[in-house]
Amino acid sequence: MVARALCLFCCCLLLMVADASATATQTLTDQLGRQVTLPATVQRIIPLGGAARFVVYLQAFDLVVGVEAIEGRATPTAGRPYNLAIRKQAEKLPVVGEGRQKPVNPEAIMALRPDLLITAEADRSQADHLSRLTGVPVLALNYGGMGVVDPDKIKQSLLLLATALGRQTRAAELVASLVAHQREFDRRMRGITPQSVYVGAISQRGPHGITSTDADYLPLLATGSINLARQLGKLGHAYIDKEQLLVWNPPVILVDGSGLQLVREDYQRHRAFYDRLAAVQHNQVYMTLPYNNYHTNLELALANSWYIGRLLYPSRFADINPVDKTDEICRTFVGIPCYDSLRREFGGFGPLQLTFRTANAR
Repeated sequence: MVARALCLFCCCLLLMVADASATATQTLTDQLGRQVTLPATVQRIIPLGGAARFVVYLQAFDLVVGVEAIEGRATPTAGRPYNLAIRKQAEKLPVVGEGRQKPVNPEAIMALRPDLLITAEADRSQADHLSRLTGVPVLALNYGGMGVVDPDKIKQSLLLLATALGRQTRAAELVASLVAHQREFDRRMRGITPQSVYVGAISQRGPHGITSTDADYLPLLATGSINLARQLGKLGHAYIDKEQLLVWNPPVILVDGSGLQLVREDYQRHRAFYDRLAAVQHNQVYMTLPYNNYHTNLELALANSWYIGRLLYPSRFADINPVDKTDEICRTFVGIPCYDSLRREFGGFGPLQLTFRTANAR
């Protein structure tokens, strides 16, 4: 009789512990300053608004139960290496919306019973509305702004999401990698006279031509170079007046691969304009890898930084092979090499002939 009572007590105790574990929660402050209460153990997530990139960085895509169509059904592109890394998995998952700021399907979300929705695009009211609509907590991350990357915001977002998902060790590795990259750039650039550069064709909600630029372009900040767009007096992404290029007459022009086709088409129509630029006259126009594609590709921003360092300051970066460095960084962040895929789709690092010919790195 005593043994039976003891057994019943133990069973009840186990049920109580299991129930407590199932209902345990944690409260985090997200990147919008919202207090978000979510399960202590998150097992089912849906990333929205470009947040899938952070999930892949943290090696947590195994927790994803639904995706936006851009991740699983849209034409795959090397312009988003994180998506190439998880493409086969994403194609098998239910779709809960189109992506790119189009409305999600709340019924499809609720049917998948996620523990957490993650967004990198919503403002405070949108995040709150989505949570009320679905009954699911929404955790907001931050790249630094639309089409802009802020290394500190990236680190904070990685650490925040890692806490939510239990991937703290992985986040610490990535943050340490980011810190190591910047320290190495600082070491190599010490005492160097910075060069002036214009970077154009930066993607912003789609590809754009030469007048699309970014005053906060991370590779120029990382290498201590002079970003001529900063003379506009505003930070972040901007569209310049085309004549401003003639005023600046930059000695070096970088063209983002995502907008290369548009730049070449514009060159065919306005060749006399481009031929007045010193960078064109002296063959100092170079291609860089796609910076933005559904927010910023952090791994490609770093890869571009090393390439630009080698390009502008060869004596300080003589030991760097930009192609190998790109694959090394992609393996670190998304788990696959990516340079060959990028080269095939966009063209690789190297000087540009705007008449539809390009000399690529190997």
